[in-house]
Amino acid sequence: MTVPGWDEYFLGIAAAVSARAKCTRRRVGAVLVHEHRIIATGYNGAAPGRPDCLEGACPRGRLGYAEVPAFSDYDVPGAPGFCIAIHAEVNALLFATRDTAGCTAYVTDQPCPGCRKALAAAGVVRAVWPDGQFDADELVDWSR
Repeated sequence: MTVPGWDEYFLGIAAAVSARAKCTRRRVGAVLVHEHRIIATGYNGAAPGRPDCLEGACPRGRLGYAEVPAFSDYDVPGAPGFCIAIHAEVNALLFATRDTAGCTAYVTDQPCPGCRKALAAAGVVRAVWPDGQFDADELVDWSR
């Protein structure tokens, strides 16, 4: 029997968390870990108690893939392709049960620039996704 390494293990949990995502376009899960212990999980979706993408509340979710302009800003209300979702990484930070300084974030997709800033501001020292990782310095190094 083979035991998965820590990164593989927590990425698998992030994938399971993503099943709860409330987005018709992309399902993302995040797990915040400190010293090999999970302190929070998060998935993308509307703010708690608010209508979500699965209910048709997201302007971006109502558009077909061809209708969303390439490289459109999904965070600007009123812009074509605006998205109402809180990202998985931010949801995990919001629901963390303890200080996140020194944590590693395991995410099913590479964190966007906004999430990289939020993770760095919260003291997260590493972000890992299936195809790569950032350490603390790379989270705020925009040349990557």
